[in-house]
Amino acid sequence: MQQNNRSKLGITFCLVVLLTLVLGACGNADNNNQTNKETGTNDSSGQSKTVATREYTDATGNKISIPVNPQRVVTTQYLDAMLTLGVKPVGATSYLLEGDYLKGKIDGIADIGNPTNVEKVLELQPDLIIATEDTTPEVKEQLEKIAPTVVVSFGNGDVFKQLQDVAAVLGKDKEAEQWIANLDKKAEEGRKKLAGKFKKDESVTIYMTYGKDVLRVYGARNVGHVIYRSLELNPPEYIRQKLAQDPKFNFVYDSISMEKLPELSGDRIIMLVYDEATKDGILKEIEQSALWKNLLAVKNHKVYFIKADPWFTYSPLAIDQSLDEAIKMFSVDPK
Repeated sequence: MQQNNRSKLGITFCLVVLLTLVLGACGNADNNNQTNKETGTNDSSGQSKTVATREYTDATGNKISIPVNPQRVVTTQYLDAMLTLGVKPVGATSYLLEGDYLKGKIDGIADIGNPTNVEKVLELQPDLIIATEDTTPEVKEQLEKIAPTVVVSFGNGDVFKQLQDVAAVLGKDKEAEQWIANLDKKAEEGRKKLAGKFKKDESVTIYMTYGKDVLRVYGARNVGHVIYRSLELNPPEYIRQKLAQDPKFNFVYDSISMEKLPELSGDRIIMLVYDEATKDGILKEIEQSALWKNLLAVKNHKVYFIKADPWFTYSPLAIDQSLDEAIKMFSVDPK
């Protein structure tokens, strides 16, 4: 009888231990699910999925957890750079989508407005947002609530640095270096092709007219990148001194008056005509002036008129296309 009781007690004890183990396993399973929710996201079907992340320090010094392989990126500035790297964003700022030079490459990319329409960004459900230092604190705070928001500096470094920084965010470093190498090779070939077209000390000045009254002289960003850096043509003395003090090529332009034309104009002139309004505005005033007509470049028919698209845009694909156009342009004498 006592032996039977001991057997029953033993069986009961085993059942209690077994039940405890089962409940403990269930508790652990619940804890794992909570961990997955904290590091996971929901896809379009509502199913939970785990996303691999890494820590990235952006241009502002913020350490941000970003997706290792982002799938839905929104950018306020770097559309061109992303396309260069083979990544198509789901949304971009309005003016970035207006360039003719990107036709055929931007189909399906949503317009997030300018300034940024935060509600539109939210609708796109991005897993990463790439912005610039110019993003207002208010907008940046709202964007950070939608997705990890990385700041890539537009002003602190040239177009190559911008591309490299965007590549670092997207995990496309090799693609960026390859693109830069290809552009350098194209530039070298262009210099060889144009070698006999320029005298040794011949200088080139880049102007831009905008609207009714804006006249600028450019340095080595925007259109100046192709002329002074890629093709290594000589700037006028004024620009040369500016560039000598500007190792990061942050100097973009100076606004000037027409009276500066004789002082700043080199042996050749590139005139970027930004918009239609300037043709009846400052450009017309310049061309009708004695100052302009007496310039050496004008008398020698060495003035090149170019349009804003793609020359004005400071980004990889625009630079690449501008280089093609510059080589073609300088291969024949202007009329």
